[in-house]
This record gives sequence, structure tokens and C-alpha cells, in this order.
Amino acid sequence: MKNKFLILLILVAMGCLNVMRVSAQKTTGKLVYSVATDGYVNVRQAPTAKSKVIGVLATGRKGAALLSSKGTWWKVRVDNVTGYVNSKYVQLSSKPVAVKNLPEFYYELLATCQSMKEVNDFFYNCPDVLDGSPVYLDYENGKKVYKICMSCHATRRAAEEACKETNNLFGYELSKVWATKGLAECVYLPMTPAEEYAIPLTPGE
Repeated sequence: MKNKFLILLILVAMGCLNVMRVSAQKTTGKLVYSVATDGYVNVRQAPTAKSKVIGVLATGRKGAALLSSKGTWWKVRVDNVTGYVNSKYVQLSSKPVAVKNLPEFYYELLATCQSMKEVNDFFYNCPDVLDGSPVYLDYENGKKVYKICMSCHATRRAAEEACKETNNLFGYELSKVWATKGLAECVYLPMTPAEEYAIPLTPGE
């Protein structure tokens, strides 16, 4: 009887291992991508909707590494942070998931750089108040460019008002509006004046 029980335990254990291997095989090479129709999913510090936002997954853009997929909240790593996303708004995939009819967003654009060296030069020379402005990838005439942005808005009018305030503050035309379909792809998050990593901009920030 004891031998039969031991054999049963061994078979169950082997079955569990096989399930784990299959699960690992299915997720190999895949990332967590946003499928939120409003353009992005917040990455939170803890697995609750009331927790602090520490990162962002933009729909149609880069994905996050999956660390755990138990329950409603998936643990992921993206950019410089490890946090949680609501599984209702993400999907495990080998490439970004196409979502139709994404909203248009309007960024307060500070500078367009041709290389990351130019980006570094900008932050080296800019006033402290501009430190921490995220950098986004774009294409102009088929070539990569890097756009440094200070804020993001849901309407053009709000973005224009933000640009007006910034330009009045500096006394010249520093910022202008940059419109995108869905959130732009963030490629660099500099340190803020508070010596914390910035997070990608979302409307209203």
C-alpha cells in the first residue's frame, strides 16, 4: 500500500513538473503587452488599483518581462521598475498587439535630437527644471529621432496651454505641440531633480 502511495506521489510530482515545463515553453520569448483601448496600462507598486503608479505600458509599444501571472495582477519588469499590471488590460505575446482606434495624445515637445549624444548634451546644458523629461522615439524622413517631452495631454488645447506657460517662463519659444496616435514609445527615462527615475508621461501629467 505504501509503495502504491509513493508511486502515486511520484507520478503527481512528475505531472506537475511537466505542466511547469509546458507553461515555461509557452511563455519563452513572449512579453506582456498592453491591449488597453485608452492607450496605456499603469504599472503599480503593489497589486491593487489604489497603489502608486511607478511605470507605464503603452498600447502598441514595447512589452514588459513577465515575472508572475497569478490572479488578477501580473508581476512585470519594464524600464527601471518591477511592479504589477491588471491582467484584464494586457496580453502575453511575441510582439506588440495591434489595437484599433487608439486615442490621439498631445505632448509638450522640448527638443528633437538626432542621436542619444544630442539627448545627453541637452540634459547637460538644460535648466534643472527640465531634468527628468522622458525621451521618445520617432521617425522623420525614415530616420530615427529622439524627442524630449515635458508633459502629455488628452487635448491639443491643454497641450498648447502647457507650451504657452513654459515659453512664458523661459521668455522664448522653447516648447511646441507634438501629436501622436496612442502614447509614443519611451526609450529613455532620466533622473529627476529629486534623484528618482522619471516615468513615461500619461495624459494630465
